[in-house]
Amino acid sequence: MPLPLDKTLKREILIDGVPHTVTVGPRGVKVTAKGFRIGRGLSWRAILALGAEEGPEPPGRTSGAPAGEP
Repeated sequence: MPLPLDKTLKREILIDGVPHTVTVGPRGVKVTAKGFRIGRGLSWRAILALGAEEGPEPPGRTSGAPAGEP
């Protein structure tokens, strides 16, 4: 059973060798260059809207899987 996302999670990633902080929380996702406060973020609603442009996925298919592969 999945747990509710009620707290923010922070993880560090490297993008082109530059460290960034990824924050995942109840409001959405934000990526910020390490050492800075201002970053780029998307709300969960905006992320869903981006996927809606492609149309709904067929039942039983996971996102990111190429067509014709399980």
